Amino acid sequence: MREAENRIIRCPVCHKGRIFDAAEQTDLSTLHLYSPRQSAKADWFTKCPKCGTQIGIAIQPKLTTEQQRAGA
Repeated sequence: MREAENRIIRCPVCHKGRIFDAAEQTDLSTLHLYSPRQSAKADWFTKCPKCGTQIGIAIQPKLTTEQQRAGA
């Protein structure tokens, strides 16, 4: 994958560390990054290469219009 086709996902704590790359067409609205205080919400973990903070990662499915109306 060429660099121009990637989106860089940065650390939510220091905003400098490169956590991972996502393809340009990736829908990032379902991606959630969590600091250590919110780690219970995460499914995967990585460490920021700059600040060393543990970052939690979760991907939440999009809600359908019916689910949004029901308050799911």
